[in-house]
Amino acid sequence: MATPQARHARPRSLNKAIATMQDSPAFPISRLERAVQYLLLLALFCVPFSTWLTNVFAGLCVLCFAGALATSAPLRAAVRTPPALLALGLLALLVLGASWSIGPQADIVSALKKYARLLVLPIAVATSVRDRAMPARALAAFLGGATVLATSNYLVWHDLMPTSRLGWWRIGDAKDAFSFKNHITIGILLSFATVVSMLGATYVQGARARVACLVAGVLFSVPIIFLNQGRTGYVTLFVGMVVLFLLRVRFTVLRTIFGVGAIVLLFVGFYASSNNFKARTDDLITEVRTDQKRSPNGLRMSYLRAGTGIIVAHPLAGLGTGSFAEVYAPTARQDWPEDKLAETRHQPHSEFLLIAAQLGLPGLLLYFAMLGSLLRPALAVRSFHADALVLLWAIYVVSSSFNSLLWDVTEAYWFLLLAGSLYASARFSRQPVQAPATGT
Repeated sequence: MATPQARHARPRSLNKAIATMQDSPAFPISRLERAVQYLLLLALFCVPFSTWLTNVFAGLCVLCFAGALATSAPLRAAVRTPPALLALGLLALLVLGASWSIGPQADIVSALKKYARLLVLPIAVATSVRDRAMPARALAAFLGGATVLATSNYLVWHDLMPTSRLGWWRIGDAKDAFSFKNHITIGILLSFATVVSMLGATYVQGARARVACLVAGVLFSVPIIFLNQGRTGYVTLFVGMVVLFLLRVRFTVLRTIFGVGAIVLLFVGFYASSNNFKARTDDLITEVRTDQKRSPNGLRMSYLRAGTGIIVAHPLAGLGTGSFAEVYAPTARQDWPEDKLAETRHQPHSEFLLIAAQLGLPGLLLYFAMLGSLLRPALAVRSFHADALVLLWAIYVVSSSFNSLLWDVTEAYWFLLLAGSLYASARFSRQPVQAPATGT
């Protein structure tokens, strides 16, 4: 059995070995590794506006990474980090869960294809460990794609956005100015883009750079509050702003109370000034009060009841990968007897509930362990990338409680690629800790 000293030495040894591989000319980055990096960045850029392109670039990234992994010992060493290993462990458990699943084969295969996206987390970690410039490039690539998404929303609002005759993208109208993605996804992605831009304003030097970051934050936030009808975006933007405040302001009880109170008042102002914000919030209140089965809230409550029943009855192993639609079908037939498509609801709009229903509590604990391993180094240092990872983590975890984000292609790639890149920066970067530019 390893001694306590040996157990504590392993992380330090890994850090030292990786730092040596980063700096030593004896471990240069090969052309194949560079190709992996470029494909990863292209995938992140396309995440906000094109599912097809994201899948193409991510798939090529996985294939090239497999080849690079076979020929590069430093890259294999860079993969041996807790989040990467836990992601692979979760994927392995999901593959194993197919053996006891009660779902039809088509649902099992579909679920495994979706969860195969977990492979990109180790890739993001390894490429960022090998090249310390990757986290900044990854964040810039995503913000570039988010700019395309936000701009398209403004164009829809002004009735200037072209439509696709082939159905490659959908657009809304002036009342719900979505484009490329649905308003739930838009709210999540642009919430993160908003708060990370505002985070940048507290780190950059110079008034012009600070103003540019704040303007970017405002431009990303306007579609959430005024143009779209996604209630998830309201929640994630609020959570992101509160977490940003707590990260960048020295903590005192009085300051925290006033700061959070100011954010609450800001959202009260949004409620008073935005027709979409007011209408969607009022709808939610009505749905909760009247317990409407066919409302979005009523649907989520029926998912919660069905999923909780699975966990209580099968706490150790769940009912297997891709099994939720089969379990939910009786409820769907009862609540929507005339709608045959209601029987094909494959996820309960809660990632935690979905993982537990498929794999039981052990699978849920493994998922939480992966999330915790990503967050841990970001809490140990204060830097722009570490704080960005905290914001990303908070928005993802909160919205995952009432959306199945790992199941959805856009949100899964968004989180896994960015979290892996920012994790590497938070854990292995040796840059000095930066103080808030605001002096707070």
